[in-house]
Amino acid sequence: MANLSSIAPNAPCQPSQEREGVDITLASGKDVRISDVWHMGGWTLQYVRLAANQTLNLDRDQGQVYIKVITGTLANIQREPFAGPRQIRNTRVTEDHVTAGNEDSIFAVFTETDQVGANVSSMDELVIGGPHQEAFQWLTFEDKFGAFAEVFNGLDAYMSGGFHLLDDDGTEVTYVNLWTAGKGANLTTHNHANPPNPLAPAFAEVHWVFNNGTGRGGMYGADAPDAPHSNDYPMQRGDEHGSFFHVEPETGKPQHLDNGAVAYPWHGWEAGRDDEPGQAYDVVAAFETNPDYVRISQ
Repeated sequence: MANLSSIAPNAPCQPSQEREGVDITLASGKDVRISDVWHMGGWTLQYVRLAANQTLNLDRDQGQVYIKVITGTLANIQREPFAGPRQIRNTRVTEDHVTAGNEDSIFAVFTETDQVGANVSSMDELVIGGPHQEAFQWLTFEDKFGAFAEVFNGLDAYMSGGFHLLDDDGTEVTYVNLWTAGKGANLTTHNHANPPNPLAPAFAEVHWVFNNGTGRGGMYGADAPDAPHSNDYPMQRGDEHGSFFHVEPETGKPQHLDNGAVAYPWHGWEAGRDDEPGQAYDVVAAFETNPDYVRISQ
């Protein structure tokens, strides 16, 4: 039985050649593939591929462990990649080990150490350290997208380079995209309907929360971009949500538009507001998974 802390990283990592962040190859062929470790605001971030029916001991003495399953299942904790449609579930793990089901499982291990604060009041608290840390620079949404849209001008929200998790042949399984939203920030009502391209491929997206600044931020659904909406799905630390994208009921696969994009209703993320002084950021990881690796259990 392998121990997470005793295995040297054996998943190659390099700066992404085509997109922001780093590429991590989680190839099959070993009982366990383990990435390097990154640090952010007291959290540790690591990625694992566990072969079918294999068991991995967890480092419970390092802090509270959360696991976001990306592919396959973890049989002993009965966790598949997706919660029910638009359902919220917490990903905290209290067991001292996880065991893969009858196929390989890829998952993220996020550990909340005793260095994690009660809240995040400054982006200075979220410096990302680890291999190729120069690939993880926080930029405002305005800096990243201002040339294409004015909606983010002046918005107190940031995005960093993320983690491209690759299969044996270099196919991207998922992109773990890190971003933040300050109080009241609305990251727009959208539906990912643009035609996919190599720099912006089609994906089936869910979100995982490191921090909810006010406790009120979360996902919302809407009938149209200008329709009234509210934070219908608030999410707390360690929470993930189920599918917002449309699913083919016969196959459990994401539905696609004619242009190849995954079909979504209008949706978005809006941070909450409160009467407390100072800033408080929502800190979120979006898991943008290749639809070829997605199947929703019926």
